Parts: sequence; structure tokens; C-alpha cells
Amino acid sequence: MAVDHALIAALAAGECGPTFRFLHFTDCALLGHHQSPQQELDLEFCAREGVQIQRRLTGGGAIIFDPSHLGWELVCQRSDLPAGDMSLLAREICEAAALGLRSMGIDARFRPRNDIEVDGRKISGTGGIIDGQVVLFQGTVLIDLDIPRMLQVLRVPAEKLDAHAIQSVAERVTSLRTLLGRIPAKDEVKRALLQGFQQYFGWDLQDAPLPATVSTRLEEFLAIVRDPEWLNLQDRPSSEQPLLQAVHRSTGGTLRSSLLWDERGRRIRQITFSGDFFLQPRRALVDLEAALRNSHIDDLPNIVERWYVDTPVDASGLLPQDFVAVVREALACV
Repeated sequence: MAVDHALIAALAAGECGPTFRFLHFTDCALLGHHQSPQQELDLEFCAREGVQIQRRLTGGGAIIFDPSHLGWELVCQRSDLPAGDMSLLAREICEAAALGLRSMGIDARFRPRNDIEVDGRKISGTGGIIDGQVVLFQGTVLIDLDIPRMLQVLRVPAEKLDAHAIQSVAERVTSLRTLLGRIPAKDEVKRALLQGFQQYFGWDLQDAPLPATVSTRLEEFLAIVRDPEWLNLQDRPSSEQPLLQAVHRSTGGTLRSSLLWDERGRRIRQITFSGDFFLQPRRALVDLEAALRNSHIDDLPNIVERWYVDTPVDASGLLPQDFVAVVREALACV
């Protein structure tokens, strides 16, 4: 994470050129820039199991890394990429990554806002920032996936770590091991991604050591990210963001909701829906969850109604008011 700070500073000062790099981690949880460790993670489990915790410069949710995962990132000048806002940049960069992954024989596709999916399940999450004229954009590739451990690192009550919760996550994310029937070497995945970026953007990417100007800045930024104040930049108690769940039964089936609730801001921080119902296409439900993320509770009915209007979804009797009801029933527990 300190290298990210140093790369941005060096690039902004004109001390180095654009960089594409790969990231390897031991067991760790990388918080989004605006997240609180107390609210997002089981800190006792992390301490007991040696899961390190750090904060990213980019936003979004917590990312659980282990040695089987591969990270990648691009740090460049704004002028090195097509003109447009961050949503356009996310599309362009994700299309390049998806192109590379398709060379491995999987049907990887960009999914707005910033995911790469295969048959409706996420294989790579991404995110980025624009700092002045410098762009930092990061992504992951799930080579293998240990869902039970991931749920243990996140702040999920122990009684909820059951087969149903694991199956619910498995319906939303996948891994190269699952898709290919084998665990590809990281070098194979790297070659595929590099090929995708070079082909999509017409770049000539060459191996090079970390620029000396970045290395000289590293100690300064290591001091920053090792300071407890950096990790506790967003220090809010877990009691202000409880995990709430509810079950709603309707003519369309049984619908469950599980959400992290920001009591102070009256916002749905994260939400997942599951249950015994029919809904196609499968990825449509993920799009609704994304639309509701960080939304104000007053906007809930409008967001769900708009999703039904904008999304060609076959819900077989499951109505907008059912989604609204299961969220409000969860909030009744507060």
C-alpha cells in the first residue's frame, strides 16, 4: 500500500512513467478508504489467525486476500487513457482485463459498475481514484477461493456461517480453479492480463524494476500506513453499523435480506438477497444489490422500482414491494 502512495507522488512530480504491476499478499484484509475496521472486520479473528489489516487508497468494500489471489494495478497519467470520467475509465480498463482473462478460455465480461464476471458470477473486483492528473486503478483475480474463511474475516456472526451463507456467496463469485478445473500458475494469469492490456490499448509493456525515485519515497509512506491513525482513519464502533437480517414470504417465494446498516447516516452500506424464489437473469440480483449499496433508506422504493423498469428480469411473482418489505422488516430489528 505504501508503494501506491509513492508511485502516485513520483508520477505526479514527473519522476517516473506509467506503471502496471502485480500484487501478491499473505493473509490480509484491505479496507476500502472510507471503511471502519471495527464495522467491517472480525478483529478478534484477524488477530488470532494472523490476518493483517491495511487501508487502501481506493474506495469500495473490504477485500480479503491470501496467497492464492492475484492483484493487479495501473498507475498512469490521466492523459495515458481515453478521455472520460471514472465510470468510463473503469469500463475501458475492465474490458482490457476481461480480454486477457478470455485468452485463458473463460467468458470473462465487464459488468457495470466495476466488476468482471463469468456467467453472472464475479471473478474480479476493481476500483480506482483520480488524484490530480494521476490515475490509480486496481483489480483482483480470484485464482482460488476459500469462502468460509472469507466470511470469518468479515464481521459476520458465527451463527450465520452456515451452508446457506456459503452457498449464497458461491452463487455470486467464482474462481479460476472452479472455471478451469485446475489451479493455474500465477505466471499464466499474469501473461494473460498483460496480453489483454497490450492488445486492448496498444501498449508495449516491458519488465522493469521499481523506479529508484519511488524507492526513495517509500520510507516516508511506510511511516504513514504503519501509523495506527491511518488504519483508524474511519474509526466508528461496530454498534453504529449492525448486521440485520429478515425473511419475507410472498406469492413469489421466500426472500431473505442481510444488510449492514449505517444508523448514523440512515444508509444501507451493503446488502445481499437470497432465498427460495425464481429470478432470471442471475446477475440481475447482483445489480440490484449494487444499486442499493450506500443508498439512503428513503430512496429504497424508488431504486427497486427503477431496477424493475430498467432490468429485463423474470421474477415469477416476486414484486418490488417484496424487496422493500424484506429490507424494512430487517430494519424493524433495530
